[in-house]
Parts: sequence; structure tokens; C-alpha cells
Amino acid sequence: MKKILAAMAASGAVLLALAAAPASAADEPSDSGGGFLTQTTLKDAATVGELARERAEEVHARTPANKLCTGTWTHAVSTVTFQRASGGTLAWGFKLSNTARANLGSPVTVTMPYAYVNGKAVNPPYGPHTAISTYNFHGSMNKYQYVGGGSGTIATGNKLTFYWFLKGSKPNSAADRYITCQPEARKRVSTS
Repeated sequence: MKKILAAMAASGAVLLALAAAPASAADEPSDSGGGFLTQTTLKDAATVGELARERAEEVHARTPANKLCTGTWTHAVSTVTFQRASGGTLAWGFKLSNTARANLGSPVTVTMPYAYVNGKAVNPPYGPHTAISTYNFHGSMNKYQYVGGGSGTIATGNKLTFYWFLKGSKPNSAADRYITCQPEARKRVSTS
């Protein structure tokens, strides 16, 4: 978590620009969103981390999980592709858009500082990864641990929120991306 906060603090109040989302964003919950963050006033890691946590919690709380975590989700920041394996694991690929690559530069550090299952924070399933901006950042989740104790396994119908934070190599460049969805039913393996 210290590495995540350090990466976020390096972009400082860049996050502050997004934390104060326009009223239209709050009025119209979206299951897929994010934005590019540009501001030059730097803040300490604890402040940036707290703002990101508040934003991620707000996104999870206000957003209904009306869509399945399946297929391709396209947004100005990135395209996320979900797949669910027969054993229940939910896998994703996270590919930056041309606009994101231009705004952030290369390399880019992508992390998932916050994730939620059914309204409760879970230990994030994706730590910081730094790679060229054309890389397909990818990860998966099946079993999870709640922040503060307890654990579970992803089940059909759970409400999941994934909150990614991206730190670019260009000065004061960053972005975030979130998706709230429900895992689809597990794929059946044919035995014929």
C-alpha cells in the first residue's frame, strides 16, 4: 500500500481535480468512468490516498451494478475486457486508449488501490505495475480478503467495483478508471 500511495502522491493534487467531480457525474451514476487528472499543486501521500479512497467508496455506493462483468468496456482512459473462467476466477485486461497514451506518456504505472465487493472494501487484487503505455495490464480475482478481516469468493450476482489509478511519466499526469459490475454465471465445461 505504501508504493501505491507514493505513486499517487507523486501526482499529488492531480487527484484533487477529479475528486471534485462535476454535479452531472454525481447526478447520473455510471457503471464505467474515470478521467484525466491535471493540476500542479502537490499534496502528501496520506491526503492523496484519503481522497482516492473517498472517491472509490462514493463510486461504489452510488453506482448500481446493472451490467455483467463480461466483454469489453470502452472508455476514454482505457478499454477493459473481462472473462470469467469455469472455476469462477474473473480475469481482466486493461489497455490504455490512444488519448491516455498521449496524455500520460510512457512508461505508465497502473495500480488498483481500491476494490469493493457488495459494499465492503477488499484488499486490492492488483498492485503497481509499470510498463510501456501499449502494454495490456492484466489481472484476476477469485478469492478475496476484506479489509479488516474475513474473506470470500466471487459469486454470481455480487456487486464489484474496481478502481484503477494511473500515473504517467509526463509531469503531473495521471488518470483514474472505475467499473462497477456483477460477475456473470460461471461457464459450464462440456463433458461430451
